[in-house]
Amino acid sequence: MSVRLLSHMGAVLAALAILVLQGCATSADKTRGMRQMMELNRHDLALIEAEKHLESEVEGVMENMNVGLLRRLNKDYTGSNKAFALAKAKISELYTISLSQQVGAAMTNDENIDFQGYKFEQVLVHLYMAANYLSLGDIDSSRVELMQSQVKMDEWGEPKDETPFMRYFSGIMFEMLGEEDTATVSYRKAVDAYRNTKEKHGLNVPLILKHDLLRMLARMKLWGEYKDYKKQFGLSKYKAPQTKGMGELIVLFGNGLAPQREEKVFQTYSTALALNIKVAVPDYPNPPVVLNRVRLHVNNKYYPLEIVSNIDGLARAALSEDMPGITARAITRAVIKKKTEKEAGNKEGLGFLGQLAMMAINQGTEIADTRCWNTLPQEFEMARVFLPEGKHKIEIEVVGPTGIVLDTVVRNVNIKSARKSIVSKRWTAPEIKIRPVQSVGKQGAPTILKAPVAAPAT
Repeated sequence: MSVRLLSHMGAVLAALAILVLQGCATSADKTRGMRQMMELNRHDLALIEAEKHLESEVEGVMENMNVGLLRRLNKDYTGSNKAFALAKAKISELYTISLSQQVGAAMTNDENIDFQGYKFEQVLVHLYMAANYLSLGDIDSSRVELMQSQVKMDEWGEPKDETPFMRYFSGIMFEMLGEEDTATVSYRKAVDAYRNTKEKHGLNVPLILKHDLLRMLARMKLWGEYKDYKKQFGLSKYKAPQTKGMGELIVLFGNGLAPQREEKVFQTYSTALALNIKVAVPDYPNPPVVLNRVRLHVNNKYYPLEIVSNIDGLARAALSEDMPGITARAITRAVIKKKTEKEAGNKEGLGFLGQLAMMAINQGTEIADTRCWNTLPQEFEMARVFLPEGKHKIEIEVVGPTGIVLDTVVRNVNIKSARKSIVSKRWTAPEIKIRPVQSVGKQGAPTILKAPVAAPAT
């Protein structure tokens, strides 16, 4: 082999090595730093990472979902809704996936298909936007988001596509707006949605939802339906609470971090090629994290928070449903790529170098689609408590497996008669702040050291 040919081969291989290294980074790899910051409860630093990703994908649905959620956690409700609105508009635009994207995915990888998010993720965009508008005092816009989410789920028309917590949350909001008829309808639909989607998230109808529906049916004097649901729920002894002169505290707690898709590589036999081929697909390799218990402490009483949405379960179920199609595309793609390698090797003037170059390109572009809304909580938990009118100090306690309180979130809430007050909190770990610590130096003089000390979340 000539020196000139060796030189050309070295240059080609060097260029291809760079291509492979650049191409092998999955979405999970790119957002790992952002999630690590979230795991430490550093939402400010996580937002900086998310904004960097948004710079390169300004219209990206996943990128705007992550930025929208993190801006909310940093109390930028207007900026949060701006990002969510962009994600929502892009989802509508991508309602029909183009044929060209499917063809592109067959030649490279599934990340060439625009990310739209799963249906439960699309609905949760409306939930967060409604919550943002509520924080901004824009009740009318909040109601619009609620109605849009209801219309979207109704149009899908498939019970399995429901997001039960969105139905439940909408009922709460309609009740706050004084629309008791609409709230009752939403609570009914929420009960049905939990029942119809239990296989996905593993949740029964939450007890607090059962109480809410019965309370509203009693309030509306729909006694026949009231008795029927009492029997269905097995709550024959239920009595609607006395709420005169009382207001309601609603605590909504986002616990943990949604699962992250990772790349799974396996080999399978191709009859078309009569050899084994390597295939990359997304997977949730780890089981759900066992989360700490959460309880509400107010007026010397403890109230457990109940799980009302299992995001982890919804995400895993959605991927499982898509896996046959994903795997079929991956196998087809692997066969096509092997054929292109063989064809490149047979081309005059290319030979082994051409085949090697095509192999490198194919390997560099063969990654699993690990995109997902990975800043969501693992689950939503909730408590609803009627309290006397006035100021109350509430404590949300995160309790570890040994019964030790790991963190306490303290809030002062002003409860008003016949009104509802919502306290929301996202938690992954106790907040860490830097506090100066004194130690004695060699000469006996105090030396100031900076050490991380756990502090209550706010």
